[in-house]
Amino acid sequence: MSAAVRIRRALPDDAVAILDLERLFPGDRMSRASVRRFLRMPQAAVWVATQRAAVVGALILLGRRDSAWARIYSVVVDPALRGRGLGQRLVRAAEREARRRGACGVSLEVRADNAAARALYARLGYAQAALLHAYYEDGAPGIRLKRHFVG
Repeated sequence: MSAAVRIRRALPDDAVAILDLERLFPGDRMSRASVRRFLRMPQAAVWVATQRAAVVGALILLGRRDSAWARIYSVVVDPALRGRGLGQRLVRAAEREARRRGACGVSLEVRADNAAARALYARLGYAQAALLHAYYEDGAPGIRLKRHFVG
C-alpha cells in the first residue's frame, strides 16, 4: 500500500525539488531563479504534492492586477504517480485560490501533443480558447484553455 499524498503550499525549501520535477518537461523549463521568484511573489501561489516528505508534484498559479483571470503557469507530476488524481487535486487547489482572490476563472497553456494533460483539463471543465502556433521553444503548437467560474 502506497503512502498518502498530501497537497500543501510550497515552502522556499521546496525550490530544488520543484526544479527537479520541471526537468521532466520536454522544453520551456524554468530556472532556479524563476522558481525561487515565484515562491516569493505575492501574486503567485505555489503548491506541492508530497509523499513521505518527497515532492512528487507541483503547480504554479499566477494572478495579475490588470486581469480578471488567474493563470496556471506550470503543473507537473512525477511520472511514477501519474494517473492517480494528483494533477486534478493540484488544479482544484489552484482554482480555490483563484476564486478566493476574486478571479473570474483560470486560463492555461498546454502543448497540443500532450493528450493526457488535455484530457485532464477537459474533465475539469476547461475549454479551448485559442490555438497557439509555434508557441513552445521547440516550435510545438500550444492550446490556450480556460475555465470560467460560474456562481
